[in-house]
Amino acid sequence: MAQDVYGLTTTSFTDNTGKSISLPVHQDYDQYINHWRFLKRSYLGGAEYKRGMYLKRYQYENEGDYLQRLSQAAEDNHCRSIVHTYNSFLYRQSPKRDFGWLEGSPEIENFLEDADFEGRTWESFMRDVNIQSSIYGHCLVLVDRPETQVGTRAEELEQGIRPYTTIITPENILNWRFVRQANGHYELTELTLLEQDERPYQRTGEFFVRKWTPETIELFSYDGKDVKNPMKQVEVKPNTLGKVPAVWVYANRGPIRGIGVSDIDSIAQAQRFLGNCYSEAEQLISLTNHPSLVKTRSV
Repeated sequence: MAQDVYGLTTTSFTDNTGKSISLPVHQDYDQYINHWRFLKRSYLGGAEYKRGMYLKRYQYENEGDYLQRLSQAAEDNHCRSIVHTYNSFLYRQSPKRDFGWLEGSPEIENFLEDADFEGRTWESFMRDVNIQSSIYGHCLVLVDRPETQVGTRAEELEQGIRPYTTIITPENILNWRFVRQANGHYELTELTLLEQDERPYQRTGEFFVRKWTPETIELFSYDGKDVKNPMKQVEVKPNTLGKVPAVWVYANRGPIRGIGVSDIDSIAQAQRFLGNCYSEAEQLISLTNHPSLVKTRSV
């Protein structure tokens, strides 16, 4: 029997043309997505944080004055400092791993040197997993393998065909489903991810969504043009592993399965409060040095 599955709802995504498209998502995703974006921006800081417009707007402040005050607002990024301090403490010493009979094999050595096909070592990759889970409360590590078929192990090694890993942040995990097995273990039986797909058939204004189940791997496109049938199946292939090759990584477990508790949740709230206080202090200094008469239009 499925557990912790509350059904689907829809949420809007904006494509690169500015058009809004509604995609089906898990109800918990719809509830937490704005908070995840706030945590990400609090960690990134700078221009990304300002785009979130977390500075409190005055009641009669016009758009121009607010944007000018927003651009001048000071920010002290405590979230990034705390995340990296904790991360550096955990990885102060390199972990020791025992690979058994696979120790020293070319596949393992190649994987440890480049775990994600983007040049990150396995240790560097896991440090980034820790950072992302600290920010959001959880993230996902997906294991995949190139589809190219070869005849021998030597050809695999020569062409670099081997498993690789990818970090998926909560913003891109649209839907999930855990089913409790007979032994009490909760198994991930469905996973839907928002992808940035660079295939030749990609067109402007499309979103690509990949759905994993133990039986199949399906790719869908959404373009928002066909209201009755917005989802179009692009490809489907069998899942030869017989399971969803993904691991949920929590910073801290919460009461809801699939939703972690961020390490910077309370810190981000305090950081936003301090940013507003800095802006208020700057306004007080400016008004004291350059007093002005404030009145309504009717006066």
